[in-house]
Amino acid sequence: MGKFDNKTISIYGLGSIGFNIGQALLKKNEQLVVNGFDIKEEKITIAKESNAISNQMKSYVDSIANSEIIILSVPTSSVYEILETIADQISENTIVIDICSSKRAISEWAEDLLPNNEIIGIYPFITGDSILSNNWGVISYKTTRENSTEWVNILVNELEGMKINLDLAEHDSYIALTEAMPMIITSSLLGISNDSSSWKEVYKYFNNDDFKMFSSPLGNDPVKIFSSISTNNDLLLEWIKLYISELVKIQKFLESNSEDEIASIVRKTWEDRLKLINNIDPSLDSGENIIPSSSENILSLFIGSRAARFFSKSKDIDKDKYGFEKRI
Repeated sequence: MGKFDNKTISIYGLGSIGFNIGQALLKKNEQLVVNGFDIKEEKITIAKESNAISNQMKSYVDSIANSEIIILSVPTSSVYEILETIADQISENTIVIDICSSKRAISEWAEDLLPNNEIIGIYPFITGDSILSNNWGVISYKTTRENSTEWVNILVNELEGMKINLDLAEHDSYIALTEAMPMIITSSLLGISNDSSSWKEVYKYFNNDDFKMFSSPLGNDPVKIFSSISTNNDLLLEWIKLYISELVKIQKFLESNSEDEIASIVRKTWEDRLKLINNIDPSLDSGENIIPSSSENILSLFIGSRAARFFSKSKDIDKDKYGFEKRI
């Protein structure tokens, strides 16, 4: 018997996350009822045919009286309208679980519009193609209480995931950096290059993996991206200021042809990325022996032999004056 058996859940938003949560829960809970709503009717039809929902909702308030848990998997900018619409219909015992991007705005809206309901935020750190076995950030709001926290724990367990407690501002800062900033930066770079007729031809003939990787942030749902920007603009401004500062620093190095400084930046950021991927704190003193030389062979299994040799600072590698491994 599943832990959600004999419960009724309503999912608003049947995109990738909402769809897969409903489908995963219905597989494990034979007596669970999942109501589903999306503004795009074709998504509701697909979800019903794929056993991702039990019943089709015709509106936000359809079947809401019977719902013990509501899951919001929509753009953040849609949440205010939803909360305002259901405010007079929702039972005070109904728990609201929000899987949207920006959390501080939703916390304020929930306190204003649904002051008597428990609401809690979660965020999936998806690492593969499955909704299962991922880390889930859990964010407490002003109206979060013990009951909503317990049901989120059950939900994460049902999805075979691990819970990570996050602060409101900490979460929104992460979202600003990883969701909105790449789109802003890529949009700016693409915009200035589009002013050149020759670059339009270059994009036409060099539409390869490099271009697709470079432009991939612009392939995300524009409504979701706009929503992340419009509900998180203060933290975005802080990231933009820091980014401009870093660009100015690099600009000065380029103007003075400071090859040593440029090489140092490239090497450090390359190493920092490897550290983060392998769960090593980049702020650790680079002079510390954080990866013993005897572990180099083991490390190479995870990040590749050449990367492991560079990362572990082996002395037998022939390097150029900037510290990079020589290619010849």
